[in-house]
Amino acid sequence: MTGARGRARGRRPGDTDTRAHILEAARELFAHDGYERASMRAIAARAQVDPALIVHYFGTKRDLLAACLRLPVDPQSLISEINSHPPEEHGEALVLSLVRLWDRPEYTQNFLAMLRAGANDDQARLQLQDTMKHSVQHAVAGLVDDRSTQRAALVMSQMSGLAMSRYFLCIPEIVAMSPEDLATAVGPAIQRYLWGDW
Repeated sequence: MTGARGRARGRRPGDTDTRAHILEAARELFAHDGYERASMRAIAARAQVDPALIVHYFGTKRDLLAACLRLPVDPQSLISEINSHPPEEHGEALVLSLVRLWDRPEYTQNFLAMLRAGANDDQARLQLQDTMKHSVQHAVAGLVDDRSTQRAALVMSQMSGLAMSRYFLCIPEIVAMSPEDLATAVGPAIQRYLWGDW
């Protein structure tokens, strides 16, 4: 249906960033209000779009949450990069690659939204857990030959703690370290999880 001026409601004509605006608004509200309290109407208002446009792009509210928590990088391409190093360097290479990625402002913002949403809401936490399990953990498991699921889970626990310390808790000593320093300090622990006997 068109309005008095003949413009269809919903889609912003010529606005190629509409989907990104919706995702940004949804991340902010999911992180601040939690999954249950953040309504589709409120998300649409923040993104300045018709609520029907959210359904058009994403479907249900659960689908929108999944899109918000989707990782902004292909874990398999990251693991391919790690695999270009000798096995004895995998730990440091993994830490260095991830921290350099997370340090990029666009990824830091997305990562913080993921953490806040997961910390504030059970539904968001489960979705984040599923995202990590079927992307990063699965990809890390491709680096090793035995007990891949256990090793990958241990790597994720270490890297999740590092991410929380650097970007969410902002522990000064961790924030002040360069990606190279963190790779040197944390890499041996990751290497042991990947290849050590335990």
